[in-house]
Amino acid sequence: MHPLGNWTVALLFTLALPTSADAGQDRVDQLLASVPAETPEAAPGETSQHTSEAKQDPAEVRTTQALNAEITARNTLAENQERADQAAFEAARARWEEQQALNLQARLDWEASVRAAEEARRRWEADRARWEADVRACEAGDRSRCAAPQ
Repeated sequence: MHPLGNWTVALLFTLALPTSADAGQDRVDQLLASVPAETPEAAPGETSQHTSEAKQDPAEVRTTQALNAEITARNTLAENQERADQAAFEAARARWEEQQALNLQARLDWEASVRAAEEARRRWEADRARWEADVRACEAGDRSRCAAPQ
């Protein structure tokens, strides 16, 4: 059996994960420093068989366990970050929805104010038209439409 066979998938997955800038030297390089770089090819038709941990090289088992622990830690960090990002998104969305409700209420209040101002202007124009008509009628001699002296 190939010495890297048991953890090749774990290694590939670990290499695909981003590393933090403050981590210094890549952790995988440290763990794999003693592992040979060349890998023999399997013969046609040959299948990989699982070897019990008792038959595996203890260094390989430790390396595999360390890589698996690192993958688990990175997965946990990624899950925690995703939950934090989702919570932040939901909080921002709630603030946005609250602001939208405030904006809608402000617009409705403004529209009501515009309607009230237009109604007040119409009443003022009607009152002024009546007053002007009374003034003209008074000047024309209709004393009933003249205002009482103040």
